Amino acid sequence: MNKKRKPIIFIPLIMLLFLVIGNWKAAQTMAESASAVSIGKIDYDALTLQIYNNLNSIVYYSTDQTTWYEVEGYYNDTTKSYTMDISWISDSSDATLSFKGDMVNTVKTITIPEQNSDFKVTFDKVEGEFLFTNAEEIDTFEWRKASDYAWTKVSLDESSSSYQNFLDIIELFRTKGVKLNIRTSQISGTGINNAGMRPSKEVMITITPRAVAPSLKVNASKMMINTTAAMEYYDTMTSLWMECTSSMLLEELAPSALYEYGAKNVTLQIRKAATAADTYSKTAFITIPGQSAPPSIGDNSCEVTYYYMNSKLILQFNKASSSNAYEYAIIKEYDDYNVSTASWKSVTSSKIMTISNITAPEGCTVYVRRKGIDANAAKNVSLILPSEVNRFHVDY
Repeated sequence: MNKKRKPIIFIPLIMLLFLVIGNWKAAQTMAESASAVSIGKIDYDALTLQIYNNLNSIVYYSTDQTTWYEVEGYYNDTTKSYTMDISWISDSSDATLSFKGDMVNTVKTITIPEQNSDFKVTFDKVEGEFLFTNAEEIDTFEWRKASDYAWTKVSLDESSSSYQNFLDIIELFRTKGVKLNIRTSQISGTGINNAGMRPSKEVMITITPRAVAPSLKVNASKMMINTTAAMEYYDTMTSLWMECTSSMLLEELAPSALYEYGAKNVTLQIRKAATAADTYSKTAFITIPGQSAPPSIGDNSCEVTYYYMNSKLILQFNKASSSNAYEYAIIKEYDDYNVSTASWKSVTSSKIMTISNITAPEGCTVYVRRKGIDANAAKNVSLILPSEVNRFHVDY
């Protein structure tokens, strides 16, 4: 008995035919829907360029429109775009890139700009100010430490908070000094009509450390500090730095520390002033302790006793000792008293002293005080000012 043959073999052939026809129609539809490629974001920090294929199967690029290469790079299925590496393009001159698709070969051209190699930065270490040259088209710049790789963006508007914050950071760097790299920021491109701008060349700036603070010492006996005309001190009343003179008196620098004006502890801030060639130094801080009250003068219950005998002055410091010294100075009748120039005699004993009328003539004034102590950091000795003075006139 003859069996009928089943035409199974024709089903795959038919399916293949439909598949070919379907793909051909799909390709024809894609070709009809495709449009010229377009260019998106140009990122000069990442050195990448975004290209939309716009339903072209292949995107080509060329640097001369003669030889064409297929664009290779990361393809994003969501945005239907390639991310092309452009790090191979020289930044020393403008470079023209052309793009086209395999279905729509309309050529789209964009010029990648050269880097701004004329950008300059100078730092005025006296004024603490920056000068940016050849940065007219830029609103921001970026900086990093030479040893770092993270850029910080700053507005070129000197009144902006970011610029003021930048200056504050620079002030901190002036403690130890640092090298900075500075460049103008990129302007990202957005397409053919806006190619943007590369970051400029990097300029290295050296922020030198401030000079060391001046070495200051208070001469307790003279009530004076070893300032010079090259220094300046901070006036807390005016919030201004004032010029120093040579060897200034505490009465000028720290009047509040004196007994007469309240005997308060006062911390002075003194630094070397800026010059035409260099900025001001680091600041020295020195604390002036409040001055004690003057010694009492009178009978034996007081600190100082005096009387006359045979036209001589008898003087006694009742509480004087090696650990509690006193001083006296004799100022002639027509001479002015000056704490820094007076000749002070130290007294470390309570013994009675006899002073001739030649040394202490009629009409002179005897000034007395408790002796001060100069600071000595090596021996852990703190400054103690001599007390306020007391005085009496000699009248035999």
